[in-house]
Amino acid sequence: MEPSAPDLEPRAASEISLVSFVLRFVCDEPAAQAARPATHWYGVIRHVQSNAERRFTDWDEAVAFIAQYVSVAREA
Repeated sequence: MEPSAPDLEPRAASEISLVSFVLRFVCDEPAAQAARPATHWYGVIRHVQSNAERRFTDWDEAVAFIAQYVSVAREA
């Protein structure tokens, strides 16, 4: 008995929409000779399909960027 072939017909009941993001967290290290070492973190998010990119320092900024491409529902 041969295995059945996968269903290759498009599904009428649902459509698949793929949206991808690359999220990077960056740490700027202070120079070795700095009087008071401080570390600064920020993030960079990129929408893969359009290659649009935004730097952020607050998570809400990243969520706002994502919301341009997908519906983002936030819980109260």
